[in-house]
Amino acid sequence: MATSKAAVEGAHLMKSGLFDAAIKTFERGLSADPKDQHCWVGIGRAQMGAGRQEQARTAFQKLLALDPANTEAQSTIALIELGQGREEALQTLKDVSAREGAGFFEHYNLGNVLQDRGAWDEAEAAYERALTVEPNNVFALTESGLMALNRGDPQTALPKLKKAAELAPREWVPRQAWARALSRVGQVGQALAVLIGAVDAFPGEVSLYLELFDLAMVAGAFDTAAKAALELRRLRPGDVQSTYRHGLALFMLGKLDAAKPLFTEAMQKSPKAWEPRQAYAKCLVLEKNVADAIPVLEEAVALAPTQPGPVNDLAALYLSKKQGANAERILKAALVDSPNDDATNLNLALAYVQQGKKAQARSHVALALQSSDADLKAQAARLKKQVGA
Repeated sequence: MATSKAAVEGAHLMKSGLFDAAIKTFERGLSADPKDQHCWVGIGRAQMGAGRQEQARTAFQKLLALDPANTEAQSTIALIELGQGREEALQTLKDVSAREGAGFFEHYNLGNVLQDRGAWDEAEAAYERALTVEPNNVFALTESGLMALNRGDPQTALPKLKKAAELAPREWVPRQAWARALSRVGQVGQALAVLIGAVDAFPGEVSLYLELFDLAMVAGAFDTAAKAALELRRLRPGDVQSTYRHGLALFMLGKLDAAKPLFTEAMQKSPKAWEPRQAYAKCLVLEKNVADAIPVLEEAVALAPTQPGPVNDLAALYLSKKQGANAERILKAALVDSPNDDATNLNLALAYVQQGKKAQARSHVALALQSSDADLKAQAARLKKQVGA
């Protein structure tokens, strides 16, 4: 069947997100030809895009009256029914997607449902079938790429996400996913460049700044991280985590005087958060103010007794003060949840040695010797000779 002028115009409006205008155009086409299947498909898709599922179901049911074998209508009606709790509709979605000649939406609908249910492998396969029908569909490229990332295959994900980002320059999600894939294959500099371009193009998207901050911190691009955190504070002025992130980036830049008030603000606004307390204590230690750092870390450890970070920071200060018993107490509590943590085992071994308990230190030295951290492993090797392990 030739596509009518109204169906073409309606499809163009729908791609621009003008769903109601598209529906009116499709209806105009149907007034001229009530059997125009392209217009019925268009109304169904536009109603779905506008979130009006019952109206979409009505349109697709009318399409089925004209074409009982129409797989898109069958798939979309099944999708609606599944959302209403009819579990048997899932099998209909699978059956329709498996039919020869099934179209893009038949596969894409199934992929969305399976993804929502955590059936990652089946979802990715459905998206792949959708891409065989429409190889340049941005949504299917993005979802398929994200599926590949989720299963730890960034090499497969990268070209799909790059293509999606290039095809949809006005969408930020494909750019974010592309940057994530780049970072996973070790192209961190390029990933940062993509994210910086994304935040320039979409300055109001919080998710992009969060991604940029995290990646910049990992990459050691602390100036970029600080700028991202500052924008997060602008977008979310009352958010404690944004304040903490800004302080953390400034701390890594060595700007302690600027970082400390941000950590103080975060502590005041979030009295049960241990992270800003640990960070503030680190500032005090760098300023050689250990006496003030200890009570701050004690507060952090009281809030998070099984977190290796603050526990080991406090244990190191206890050990510097020859308070091995205090270090032993908090380190043993932390090991309950993290029995194989390298630093915690090493510090506990040091605490035992400081108290003359060499025999108790040996098993913890052995665990610390398995560390991938060269400095920590070297320290454990020296301690091994001391305890006779």
